Amino acid sequence: MKIGLGKKASDVFVIIYISITLYIRFILEPQLGGHFLISIAIGAFALLFLWALTKSKLINPSWFGLLGKKSESK
Repeated sequence: MKIGLGKKASDVFVIIYISITLYIRFILEPQLGGHFLISIAIGAFALLFLWALTKSKLINPSWFGLLGKKSESK
């Protein structure tokens, strides 16, 4: 049994995930009192989590069609 999202569902998940994390960072930024490195660290952790989901094949994004099809060479 294969667990994971399809390409379109993964793209939608990535859009929603990035939008929510960016919104949270905009809300959190004024409360950090000028410590922008904390905001950068939160953003890096969010991207690391997204990368881990991709590597574990739970999401399978097509990156919105930006990457070409891989050709198999033998």
